Amino acid sequence: MKTMDYEEAKERFERLWKRYQNKYPAFIKSVRSKREHYLCFLKYPEEIRKHIYTTNAAESLNSRIENVRIKLGGHFQSVNILEINLMLQVDRLKQGRWKKPILTFKAKAYELLQIFNLKFYPETHKS
Repeated sequence: MKTMDYEEAKERFERLWKRYQNKYPAFIKSVRSKREHYLCFLKYPEEIRKHIYTTNAAESLNSRIENVRIKLGGHFQSVNILEINLMLQVDRLKQGRWKKPILTFKAKAYELLQIFNLKFYPETHKS
C-alpha cells in the first residue's frame, strides 16, 4: 500500500472540504482552520506514523481511569483523588507497557529530535 505524503494529503483534504462546503459550512470552516493539526502526523518519518496517528494510547489510559472510577462507585470524591489515580495509572504503564520503547521510535530518535528542534528550539532556548 502506497503511503501518502503531506502535499497529496493537503490536496485530498481540499477536495473533501469543497465537496461538503455548501452542505455544512460552519463545520467545514472549523475543520479547515485546523487542517494543519489533522495533517501534521504526515510530516513525521513514515515508519512511525502508524504509532502516532492512532488514539490507542490515550484510549487505553482513559479506559484504566474509567475502570477505577466505576470501582469507586461511579465518581471520584475529589480532584485530588482523580489526580492520584491518574498518577498511579501512568506509573503502572511506565512500569509495564511503556517500559520498553517502540524500536521504531528508538531508531528514529535523532530524526524526531531534529523535527522537535525545528519547531520548538526558539521557545525552549530563550536567553
